[in-house]
Amino acid sequence: MIEILDRQQIFKLNRTFASFIIDVQDAQYNPTLDHNKYEPGEMYVEASDKPRFVSQEVCDKWNAEASEEFLKRKDNIELFSIKGRHAGEMTYALPHAADIYGYIEKLAETIVVLSDRLNWKAVIFLLDYSTPWLNQNNDYKPVKKAFDYLKGLGVNNNFIGGFKANGQDLQELTKNLFWLIRCNGALPSCYFSGIDTDFTADICKYGNIHFHFYSEQDKIEVGKLAAELGMTVINNGECFENFSDSSTIKGRQIIV
Repeated sequence: MIEILDRQQIFKLNRTFASFIIDVQDAQYNPTLDHNKYEPGEMYVEASDKPRFVSQEVCDKWNAEASEEFLKRKDNIELFSIKGRHAGEMTYALPHAADIYGYIEKLAETIVVLSDRLNWKAVIFLLDYSTPWLNQNNDYKPVKKAFDYLKGLGVNNNFIGGFKANGQDLQELTKNLFWLIRCNGALPSCYFSGIDTDFTADICKYGNIHFHFYSEQDKIEVGKLAAELGMTVINNGECFENFSDSSTIKGRQIIV
């Protein structure tokens, strides 16, 4: 079963997940924070081949525009504090596969097994910012097929909500979302979790699963099952592809 839900509906299914998304959203996109502000100096502008000097006046204008955009797009919910509850992070790679297609099949199967065995009830997926899933065009065939799949579910060019799925539908959804995560570099990060669980996770462009835990119990349960499934821990966040020796990601495009 698969459901297409708006952002508020997704947040109501898991308050830990909701608070995590809001924290990430603020850190990544809030233009009032110093690390997100435009500052005068040399920078590349509008895909220019050479940097040019940008004045304080121009930066002030850009910062004002960014603030207006952030206020329009940020999520507004009653927060459940996760401060002081962080129980650690773990990144897992799946067993080696002969090619990316075999790896994706195993990845999707693994998400289903984790959900079923650990009683997540269903898996919810959401981008960390209110950006349409179909925002970035990409002519790479697997991405085009993923777009067609989402459109078949009822996703249109303005859809900024998320998905709730389990069983065979979860497996198919995971495979298609992975192609967007891997190839559409301008898409915000896509996170997932279970219903009322105390973790948030994401699948990176290399196909590894990054977990952020907010309870020791969830951390232990995931760790035990991951080991049983032959998943290995990636230390220091140094991700790699366990299906290719190449560092090139075919089909990956970024909007500048």
